[in-house]
Amino acid sequence: MSKILLTTFGSYGDLHPYLAIARVLKGRGDDVTLATHEDYREYVERIGVRFVPIKPGLDELGPQESWAAKANHSLHGTQFIVRTLILPYLDEGYKTIKEIAVGHDLMISHVLTFATPIVAEELGIPWMSCALQPSPFFSAYDPPALGFMTLLPRLKHLGPTIAGGVLKLLARPTRSWLKPIDELRTRVGLPASPKNVLIDGFSSFGTLALFPSSFAPAQPDWPDRVKQIGFPLFDEETTSDISAELQQFLDAGSPPVIFTLGTAIVKMETNYFEIAYEAVKRLGLRAVFLVGKNPRRVPSAAMTDPNIHVSNYEPFSKLFPRGAVIVHQCGIGTTGQALASGRPQILVPFAHDQPDNARRLVELGVGISIPARRLNVARLTKALKSVTQKEGYAQRAKNLVADLQISGFDRRLQDAISECLG
Repeated sequence: MSKILLTTFGSYGDLHPYLAIARVLKGRGDDVTLATHEDYREYVERIGVRFVPIKPGLDELGPQESWAAKANHSLHGTQFIVRTLILPYLDEGYKTIKEIAVGHDLMISHVLTFATPIVAEELGIPWMSCALQPSPFFSAYDPPALGFMTLLPRLKHLGPTIAGGVLKLLARPTRSWLKPIDELRTRVGLPASPKNVLIDGFSSFGTLALFPSSFAPAQPDWPDRVKQIGFPLFDEETTSDISAELQQFLDAGSPPVIFTLGTAIVKMETNYFEIAYEAVKRLGLRAVFLVGKNPRRVPSAAMTDPNIHVSNYEPFSKLFPRGAVIVHQCGIGTTGQALASGRPQILVPFAHDQPDNARRLVELGVGISIPARRLNVARLTKALKSVTQKEGYAQRAKNLVADLQISGFDRRLQDAISECLG
């Protein structure tokens, strides 16, 4: 038995992969602790894992409606998250993580839990980094499509030297954001580090890439000791079963189009569901709207339309396979679940990794992408017509399931952990 500490920050898309990892490690007999926002205590303790809160709690950041748009801005979103939502709490997080880390055999971090690698280095504890999606590798051989520059993948055709130079220029300004991390290292007696932890903050002990090679193959400039173990596919926020009301709706007619914005974008003010309703109404399609805690954003006519079912949340793993098409924002958790369902997709990326995830799905031939800023009724209607009427999308989505490495996740994770611990 090993003592393993996991740390993560962010939305449910950042929580669920660590819950999946924690459940596997607990199942093999490890003593597991997961440290994250206080708001997630219930979900961690439900799977029988020790929970430790790290600041900030999401409630400390103010009403999510007030900062969600800033956090998901295509140009400034990452800077806002790092400098405004995370780094002001760095010292408090460091103290908490150091206190609980003593005696652990391994630490597994999230890119935003900046204190974890510092504590691991200070205490001499092995740690592993995680890449929830391909874009953090910032590969010159496979440039990511970023929220502020979605055309970067075209640099691939110019070769890694030119692409790498452009990526370095783009990354250079972000290094100044990380001054509080440099100052913390100095205060605790660690040597200065030239690393930009947003770009090359990967551990020499190993990195868990939580996506399969069929979604993004390994590249020559990835860091050493990367283990691609596949999508975690954990989605049990409240229950593992779809609601009775939704089950009744699904049984009453043809497979619906499923619209979701994940758990972060859905908190923004957006006309996404208004556009969705007009598009499916034009085409005479049934639909499921997953709206989180914001049903007010759904047109009143949709609330009483027998062809529309509105729900705050349903487990993707149970619902998506029952749909005709999945329309989503391309967060990596939703992307993994949509791919595993074998259903064609329409992709509406907003920011961060979402444009890169979307372009990969387009390249795989399983969906059509409409950037959020360009979404309107005409474009969505046209895309829905294409993916529902052209069999190629559905067939490719179905065929791809066999290549997703869905089975074997537990074994690959355990092998990676065992190799790291020696």
